[in-house]
Order: sequence, then C-alpha cells, then structure tokens
Amino acid sequence: MSNFLPAAPGWYVRETDDEGEHLDPVIAWKTATGDDGDVLLPFVDAGPGYPPFALTEDSFKHCNRHVVYRPNHDPSNGI
Repeated sequence: MSNFLPAAPGWYVRETDDEGEHLDPVIAWKTATGDDGDVLLPFVDAGPGYPPFALTEDSFKHCNRHVVYRPNHDPSNGI
C-alpha cells in the first residue's frame, strides 16, 4: 500500500510549454519506487469536478515538469 504525505504550502509542479510557465500546487506526496529507487510523486488538483491525481515519473521527463519551492508565490496576484 502506498503512503501519502500532506504537502506543505509553497511546493509546486512547474511546467513550461508553448504557452509559457504553469504552476500547479502540490497538495500531497505519494511514495513510490521509481527508476532511481524510492521517489515522492506529487499529487495535484485536476480541476473542478475531478479527483486529484499523482503525476508519474515519466511525465516529468516527457512534459518538461519540475518540482519547485516558492514559499512567497501567491496565485491570486501572480507573485
């Protein structure tokens, strides 16, 4: 059974694409065994009406995603 850990404020998944940079808040972490050993995979909100989901290790490689810590980021004003 996987373990889930609540995420502290300030952790985001950063993704860059043709439209720019997107930051999705991490709401929890899931422990998993990846290619490089044990890893923490971030759970993010999937939007209204959808359950949160864990990003896969492969999605970081293929979608140019990174986990970043931005404790002073305020999504309501873009800071």
